[in-house]
Amino acid sequence: MILVALVAALLAQYAYPPGERPPLEAFYGRLCLSTAKRLDAGDRNSGIFAYAVLVAVVLVPLGLAAALAASVHGIVLAALDAAVLYASLRFLHTTGHVGAIDRHLRDGDPGAASRRLAQWLGEAPPADDAGTTVRLAAEQALREAHQGTFALLFWYLLLPGPLGAVLYPLTRRAARLWDAGQETGEREFGWFAGRAFEVLDWVPQRVTAFVFAVVGDFEDALFCWRSQAAQWLRPEEGIVLASGAGALGVRLGEAIAAPGSVIERPALGTGEPPGEEALASLEGMLWRSLALWLLAYLLAAALAGG
Repeated sequence: MILVALVAALLAQYAYPPGERPPLEAFYGRLCLSTAKRLDAGDRNSGIFAYAVLVAVVLVPLGLAAALAASVHGIVLAALDAAVLYASLRFLHTTGHVGAIDRHLRDGDPGAASRRLAQWLGEAPPADDAGTTVRLAAEQALREAHQGTFALLFWYLLLPGPLGAVLYPLTRRAARLWDAGQETGEREFGWFAGRAFEVLDWVPQRVTAFVFAVVGDFEDALFCWRSQAAQWLRPEEGIVLASGAGALGVRLGEAIAAPGSVIERPALGTGEPPGEEALASLEGMLWRSLALWLLAYLLAAALAGG
């Protein structure tokens, strides 16, 4: 039934796109802010307690609802799973942005491509030339495909019912909101949520990187993963980006010319800087990755049935 729920959620997203932001993400954000407002005492202990409360408030009712749905019929549980996945997955959102930016560039309109990238990133890119737009779009696509789709699918496959599809994005949201403050007290409060997300993301990062290698250039992906990931601005993120760049056979990262300055960044990948055709290749790689995940779900369903 987990495969049925996943396919149903993707078809529902295709027929009725949920919008720029997943519906549940806004709910997680409000809940994280509300929890912090009530429980933030500026130390790690309050952060640990707040994370435990946050997870319990969401997962306990969800677990009870899943158990009740399963007791009624497997189809009811599948419908619940599909609803949660519909409100959580970002795969079509990611590929939609990649495809739109690619079309603008092929139409000879780098300004429109840069504006679409800015809408996607939530901030203006440092430069609007075509080369920078392609690199930043490819990096954002690899990053979002992992955190918004493939890591979520990993935990949905591993944990019962829809719990995994909620635990991962909920923890990611808490880590970003609680662990991103500039004040020392804010960082202390968010310390545990940040470490919890690192633990939850450790295996999925490597699974995603390996999947990119399987559906792309295997040797280059593994080489870039081993030799370049640790040099990236965020080494944990570098695993996915380096493997994805190597699988595509292009160079990502590198310096970006901004007005009045140059933003230095390590190089990721191999070969030449990505051209306009790179985004089409990237979109194809993401679809092949999803197909591999669907195959894994099919195998899991077959083993469960056997």
